[in-house]
Amino acid sequence: MRFTQKYYCLFTLFLCLGFGLGTHAQEQITVEGIVTDSQTGETLIGATVLIKNTTSGVITNYEGHYKLGGLVPENILVYSYIGYQPQELTVGTKTIIDIQLKPASQDLEAVVVFGENQKDVRTITGSVGKIDTKVFSAGTPAGSFDQLLQGQVAGLAIQSSGEPGEKATIRIRGNNSLGIRSKDDIELVSANRANEPLYILNGSPISSDVFSTINPDDIVDIRVLKDGLSTVEYGTRGATGVIEIKTKRGIVGETSYNVRYQHTVKPIAGLGGISLMKSPEKLALERELQIVSGLGFIYTPAPGDSEEEIFIKNKRYRELQSVDTDWLKELSRIAQVKDLQLSLSGGADNTRYYISASYYDEEGGFDNSWAKRFTTRFNLDHNLNEEVSIGFDSSVGRSQRSKSHSSPASLIYTLQPYETESTVDFIARNPIAIGGQYFEYPNDELDSRYSDYTSWRVDLNSRLNWVVTDGLNLNATFGITYNDGENNSVTLPNKITGNAGLIKGKGAFSKNESKSLTSRVNLGLDYRKRMGDHSVSLSGGSEYIHTKNWGFGFNSIGISDKVDPEIGANPNATVSTAKYYDALLGLFLRGNYNFSSRYNVTGSFRYDGSSILPEDKRFVPAWGVGGAWNIQHEPWFGRFDRFDQFKLRASYGVNYNSGGIRQTLGLPFYDFTNSNTYMGNRVINLVEFWNPDLKFERARQWSVALDFGLFHHRIYGTLEGYVKNTDDLLAAVDIPASNGYSGLLRNIGALRNKGIELQLSAVAVRTDHFRWTTSINYAYNQNKITDLYLQDEIKVGSEGYFKVGEPINSAYVKHWAGVNPVNGMPIYYDENGNLVSGGVAPQMTGFGTYTHPVTGGFTNIFNYHNVEISTLFTYAWGGVNYNNLKARMIRNVKNGEVPYEGFYNDIWLKPGDNKPLPYPKFFSDTSVNSLFVENASYLRWKNLIVRYNLSDHLNMKGVSSFKLTAQANNLLTITGYEGIDPEITGIGQALPRSFTLGLDITF
Repeated sequence: MRFTQKYYCLFTLFLCLGFGLGTHAQEQITVEGIVTDSQTGETLIGATVLIKNTTSGVITNYEGHYKLGGLVPENILVYSYIGYQPQELTVGTKTIIDIQLKPASQDLEAVVVFGENQKDVRTITGSVGKIDTKVFSAGTPAGSFDQLLQGQVAGLAIQSSGEPGEKATIRIRGNNSLGIRSKDDIELVSANRANEPLYILNGSPISSDVFSTINPDDIVDIRVLKDGLSTVEYGTRGATGVIEIKTKRGIVGETSYNVRYQHTVKPIAGLGGISLMKSPEKLALERELQIVSGLGFIYTPAPGDSEEEIFIKNKRYRELQSVDTDWLKELSRIAQVKDLQLSLSGGADNTRYYISASYYDEEGGFDNSWAKRFTTRFNLDHNLNEEVSIGFDSSVGRSQRSKSHSSPASLIYTLQPYETESTVDFIARNPIAIGGQYFEYPNDELDSRYSDYTSWRVDLNSRLNWVVTDGLNLNATFGITYNDGENNSVTLPNKITGNAGLIKGKGAFSKNESKSLTSRVNLGLDYRKRMGDHSVSLSGGSEYIHTKNWGFGFNSIGISDKVDPEIGANPNATVSTAKYYDALLGLFLRGNYNFSSRYNVTGSFRYDGSSILPEDKRFVPAWGVGGAWNIQHEPWFGRFDRFDQFKLRASYGVNYNSGGIRQTLGLPFYDFTNSNTYMGNRVINLVEFWNPDLKFERARQWSVALDFGLFHHRIYGTLEGYVKNTDDLLAAVDIPASNGYSGLLRNIGALRNKGIELQLSAVAVRTDHFRWTTSINYAYNQNKITDLYLQDEIKVGSEGYFKVGEPINSAYVKHWAGVNPVNGMPIYYDENGNLVSGGVAPQMTGFGTYTHPVTGGFTNIFNYHNVEISTLFTYAWGGVNYNNLKARMIRNVKNGEVPYEGFYNDIWLKPGDNKPLPYPKFFSDTSVNSLFVENASYLRWKNLIVRYNLSDHLNMKGVSSFKLTAQANNLLTITGYEGIDPEITGIGQALPRSFTLGLDITF
């Protein structure tokens, strides 16, 4: 992928303008910088920067950044923050001043700011990764905020879908539960929620389904809890890791208003490593293979044709050769994204507030592919007196997204390059391959088979903190969350060709609604005591979560094309309803002991009970211990004065995972979900085949780490290793159909994840006017099934296969041996290496894993005067992907679909040919095989962002920041994978490039 000349010139002009204005001489000095913790590198939000002996100053923003103008070289700046030693510095000629504040006390467990406990990361003995707030402040357009997290934290693996508003697939330290890989184009990776981490938004659990209702600009902090100890406090929900999300709150100071608008253009995406056949090659292929529906065969002279018929056929054939329609271009569009953000924040000594609203409108690469989002948030914190603080936050979010059931990335393979939009009869198409529908014109198909999803989320939370006595705090929180989702799917009347489910082609409409109301109560006590070199802290409390879920759905066949699909729905629709409750009760206790800022020991315990399991299995204990040794504080370490941090950490934890278990799988539930009757009465049905022996998955994890910092934290990072064993793994296994059901969720095995992670950051260059910061993260994870409970292997469905000693996401395929040169038929190897035909060839492992063992990213940020340039690269290697597109092309070319360019030369045509692909008429085997398993390692240039602050040059009264932003996303991907995209598992479009211009004003 390359920049077009136009965008290249735009970026060059923007850069030159920025540097030219940035170096313009000024009579007064403007200073900016970042205030951080001297030991951890954490940015300090709300730190005060004052001109000494005056009341003039500023407060650091949500990035820990400040900017102060109107200075002279003699001015002295005073930096201060609660819990830290103040620091002074003379301005001189500097324009960039970064400050690292030293903690006033080395062993505080936490400080309380406006009723909110802020954990001191210096006492953390577990593994906690932090997302840089610049990820969100840069304003990268995203329909779902999780798409911005890729490449940010070691051990956090993210795979984007590329569809507007679609959530990404997220894993922490590998797959921790069994999942089934399907070869279906729509869902190639298991949707098993047991593999998802737990998401906590401002203390409340949320599901990934509501990500599209969260405004990324509202987020100020994301922490990734990876090890057994740090996730214990979440009990039965934390075994697969936890992602804690915090939104912005008000900062003490004058009211600050912010307006941001960004406009994005996404050019028509290509097909990755695929180029489709041009007309001459496709016509010749149809003639060679005698594809009876293809014009190449129809206009081939046949024995007995008259001279006039031969002349007409040859003329028409030559005319078709000159036509070359790019159907991807014809059916796609240049998409646009509009993103508007409004916010205000501020506060006095006892009260602070934050209010925001946002509107996001994203077009996909083709009609009926779009996403929209509207959100608003209000946060308020108030100190009633010196002992009591209260807080309140609320948010409302609404998201919508639509998706055509036929995308150009699928449809273009059924449309011929010699056909045009004015073609009367698209004779070469294969309707069965596109779901059994046939529409007269290609655009009809895009517009007449679609679905849309609407989601509402309302979140209300309140918080109380009471300082009972010196060192003893009482905390209480209460929250209510309401979610409402509706999914509509429409197929308008069409010329039916083969789908018996749509009666006489009258179309269909279905609706599914789901609602949930969750209430949450937390009560806790925190006690802290310091005695000379010793300090202890103890916290404990309880959590109760109650969720009510209910749903409604119907499916109808037969709608009118003259009225709205919902109005025209068949009154004899199949209707389904659901309603159920679940509750979670947790009791927790946490203790910490610190001696002389050198030795730190932490213990955590939680006892959880969940209503989704049978009574005798509902309560389980989670616990963990950890220790840290701050070696840099040892007297003998003084000679290593270049290190300002050298800390060893170790932890062990046992916790559980309830993901993937529904109420109906552990307990019997009954309903009237179908139309079965007996003697005129409806029959009560068992919703699902339940398992009374179902248990939570259990994870036990060791983690050892070294945190280091050198040269006054110019270089800092973490090196960590871990071993995680998970047993009582959950998986749906096949059972005899005589039970009335074909599958049952069971605890069937154990697996191990082990790996190593490196997170390294550095201020590579820092002068009076220039700063270059860089960071890189690397993670290696090895996944292996260690036990399958009295079995060596289990086959689930057609593609799921679990084997002791293999990764859980192993490629399970037939072993391709090549093409028989005598007859052009495909041949395979069996387990013993013997050549066999496709009909008897077994599926085997040993061809790699669909999950990359190695993932990571690296970022560079350059600051010069008022210009900031940042860039991000992400990478993954060691995994494979199944090239479904190439498999489809070979399988369906005999039905008239369009294969890739050069396909003609790759197929067997006559005896003696040594070609990589068989004669297409023989390739009817639809099972997966190793021919299409390809190395999917990649390096992606994820983004390039240029930001320029014009406020010093505009001299606009009251405007503290006036930023212009230009950015490009998904600029380049280096990979050997020959499919659409190494991250895309189906036959959709590659991750699109995008170019954004934005304006950000703060006043």
